[in-house]
Amino acid sequence: MNIYCSNCGYLNRDNEKYCTSCNEILHNFNKLNINQTITTTEELFSNEVITQLNNCILTIDSYEMIIENIIETGSNHIIYKKNMTPLERIKALAEAYSIVISKDDGRSYGEYAYNVICIDENFDSAIQIATLLHELTHHLFNEIIKQIVMYTLEIKKTPLIDGLIQVISTLPTILLISEYCASSTEKRYLPEEYVSYSSFNHICEDLKYNKQILIRTLIIGKGINDSIERILTTFIDEKLKEDIKKEFVKNNTKPIANPICINDDGIDNSILRNVYLMNVIYENFCYLNTDENKKTVEKNANLFKKSYQKGAYS
Repeated sequence: MNIYCSNCGYLNRDNEKYCTSCNEILHNFNKLNINQTITTTEELFSNEVITQLNNCILTIDSYEMIIENIIETGSNHIIYKKNMTPLERIKALAEAYSIVISKDDGRSYGEYAYNVICIDENFDSAIQIATLLHELTHHLFNEIIKQIVMYTLEIKKTPLIDGLIQVISTLPTILLISEYCASSTEKRYLPEEYVSYSSFNHICEDLKYNKQILIRTLIIGKGINDSIERILTTFIDEKLKEDIKKEFVKNNTKPIANPICINDDGIDNSILRNVYLMNVIYENFCYLNTDENKKTVEKNANLFKKSYQKGAYS
């Protein structure tokens, strides 16, 4: 089995210990022992699972293996054709990880839920690209959280686990991190006047700008955003990046900038990222341990079963 470098994305032979391209140490996610299955909420929220989630330490190597695994998934599923437009290439990237569907009601740019990205074709190609990148980031964020939970509990993916992640990712302290990552992806690939942190800003306001939450958010968010950037950079080279920006000029797209409401200069520390990330996952997991929330997780699991039938890869 070949191994993709978690640093630069280069495909190496499985007998290599260091990346041939950048000399980074190679990690193989497939060597992790993940062989159990949880199919009921009673199993999922058992005392044993709660204790396991609380006591687990997410090592830097394990986290890097998860990012490597996600890069490999996209590389195995992406389909490029000749002479694709920037929009077609970004759509192909999104389709390597999720289902992409279209609407034309003009009410919103798009949305993401249940492994499905929906974009509105009423808007110009630049806005559609921006929407795909934003919603794909939400998907990749969820995928990182899901694989951390799978690794921590040593379990396989099931509709129930996807349902759990769908619910947990809508809770304010996790959604805030996800929105930070999504808008930070915009900041990397879009012209400045089209980058919007509006959703992030609204959640900050709802949380009354809680200092402790914001500090934790930025440490986790910056760390995960760097990982998502590494995933996307595997597929988006500098030429495509420039072509994306040209789409806004070509369409004379109206600026929609909404700057971030806080100073996001923060610490870039992988150890703190992992510690805070496990804390926020555990806190929100425990919050869901009620009869009402369990029913919501089960409802989401049933919706994911339908998503699997339509061919979502992640």
